[in-house]
Order: sequence, then C-alpha cells, then structure tokens
Amino acid sequence: MKRLALLLCSIIAVALVASWFQNSFNLSQGFKYTGVSCVKIIRKNGVIEDLGCDHNVLYNSGKDLIEELLGNTGSGGPVKNITLCNATAGCGTPVADASETWNEITTCGLESTQGTYNSIGVGNWSIYALFTSTCDNVETNVTRIRNSAGTNLAGRSFTLATLQNGDQLQITWYIWVQ
Repeated sequence: MKRLALLLCSIIAVALVASWFQNSFNLSQGFKYTGVSCVKIIRKNGVIEDLGCDHNVLYNSGKDLIEELLGNTGSGGPVKNITLCNATAGCGTPVADASETWNEITTCGLESTQGTYNSIGVGNWSIYALFTSTCDNVETNVTRIRNSAGTNLAGRSFTLATLQNGDQLQITWYIWVQ
C-alpha cells in the first residue's frame, strides 16, 4: 500500500514539474509558417482560366530547410525554384514526407524554373513564375517549390490543367511567417 501511495505521489510530482516546465518556457510570439499558391492558365488566345488559390503542404524537408536557413548558414540557395508534375505519368497529392508519386516535367517549356521574388510586407513574400508550353496536350496538376539543390519546401495539387502549344501557366507562391 505504501508503495502504491509513493508511486502515485511520484507520478503527480512528475506531472506537476512537466507542466511547470512547459508553462515556464511559453513564448509570447511563436513562429508560424503559412503558404498559399495560386494557379492560372493563360491560353494563347488570351482567355484566362483561374484554377484558384489554396494552402500547400509543408514538407518535412521544408521544415528542415527552414531550420537550416534560420539556425545555421543554410545551403542550396534561396527557395525560388518552381516545378510542375507530369500528370500523364502520375502525380500524387502532396504529403508531409514528400512520398507522393512525382514525375517532374523536364521539357516543353515547363521545366523547373527560378521564380521571381517579391517582398510584399514584413515577413511576407511571393515567388512567381510564368511557364509557356511549347507542346500540345501536356497535363499537370501538382507544383512544388524548392531550392536550387532540389530540397523541397512545399507542394500543392490543383485542378488538372491541359496545356497546348503557346498556353501559359502562372504559378504564384505566397509565403508568410508570423
């Protein structure tokens, strides 16, 4: 009976110390990543199809990349490369460990490109790229943003886009930290 009472007291003491420890180190400001990407098709005849904006999936490699850039010197350059997935070959819905099916488009004017950086306020920026298809019937429905070393920050699926020669695809990633 004494052992049971001692065990219960020990459990309560550990819980109280853990609670105190956690509450003692709460910060008034935390770090929060938010990302949204927007997709538009601009047909060669000038018609614009807005495929909308939606939140992206922050990959685990992206979390590590943020840690490396903020906590160390970082490597691989800035995160400005925008890539597209070949939907005909197969594209999965992005998940945090980046294990989804991914077949990068490497031809037809739709290969990975370095986007244009734009500061839009304190802790807010965008990366923009305009792809122009040089082939007919190219399908894509997933985009990723990464650094030049190929480390993925985030990915997002969107409504299937079938591009013809001369069509353009505009991808804009909006990222902000709080």
